[in-house]
Amino acid sequence: MSEAKSKGRPTIAEADTEQVIAESSVVSGGAAACDRPDERSSAGPLKDVVVTVRMTAEDAESLAFLRSELGAASGPDAVRESIRNVAAILRNETYRSAKAQRPANDVNETLLADIRDALREVTKSYNERAREVHFVGHNWNQIAKVANATGNIDSDAMRGVERALVKIRMQMTADAERDTKALEVLTFLL
Repeated sequence: MSEAKSKGRPTIAEADTEQVIAESSVVSGGAAACDRPDERSSAGPLKDVVVTVRMTAEDAESLAFLRSELGAASGPDAVRESIRNVAAILRNETYRSAKAQRPANDVNETLLADIRDALREVTKSYNERAREVHFVGHNWNQIAKVANATGNIDSDAMRGVERALVKIRMQMTADAERDTKALEVLTFLL
């Protein structure tokens, strides 16, 4: 490192001075600024802070929308104006009192686990009904192929399909009753 570059940097002994702590806290926002508020204010005016943000395409579109809505000359101007507006809202006493009066949401983890398990059972049940209907459709196609090939209809196979369809209907009726009860409970919770 050249001697000219190293002259501008503090040495280890100088690093604990008030000036270095105040200047470094502007960039890092670290503990030095929080622990020593009187030193920060005596260090002089604060420098601007540069913030770099990576944005998705959707975020960039939102920024362009904000820029047009706020009438900002550039993206950074729109970001600064948005930050000022949000900070003003959050500092407003009306917002703070409304936030304090909101009921706290106590999440019952056991209830959520029960709901999740019940929804898994519903999904499993519907998947099972779909599989059974698929099998009945396959069997019906086989019966039709045999009937077309031989000209005879296997009455035992037809009764087997009928029994399978009755069983599926009964299970679907029980599922519908269960789902109606679950919907009533979920409506009550929401």
